[in-house]
Amino acid sequence: MTAPHTRIGLRSLILILPVVITAHSALASDEHSRPSRVGSVRMSISTYERIPIATLLAHPDRYQMRDVRITGTILAIQTETVPNRMICGSPHERTALTLEDDSGQIEVIDQGACGKNVGALKAPMMKAGEQVDLLVQIMVTKNPESRETLLEATIRFLDPVRY
Repeated sequence: MTAPHTRIGLRSLILILPVVITAHSALASDEHSRPSRVGSVRMSISTYERIPIATLLAHPDRYQMRDVRITGTILAIQTETVPNRMICGSPHERTALTLEDDSGQIEVIDQGACGKNVGALKAPMMKAGEQVDLLVQIMVTKNPESRETLLEATIRFLDPVRY
């Protein structure tokens, strides 16, 4: 083989090898034994510190624009169709979960096709009474007139609690 052909062959091997290794490991692994992964970074949700809901509600400014892990039991689920095409270009489902842990309750939002939930599991697939592990993005706004703090928790990743 000549030097240019050798370089082309090595480059092809370098590009193909990670794909083959990834495909092989995905086929060889047990779906239930793998930890939950978040987004393209492939970071495990278990690497995030679990924050009690009461702490999040008492100090929302500490978590502004951060991803926060919360765990709890789903008390209620409400899904609605948002017809406003201005939000993401087409009508979509928006699901609100009321979640409770030992310290309090919070409403978290899954924006459906317009949202940031990067996991395969979506909020409408869940049922009341199920325990879930969530990664939510916190957005805090203040009403200038009443000085009231409003907290919105948007689901980034949703997973059933694993025992």
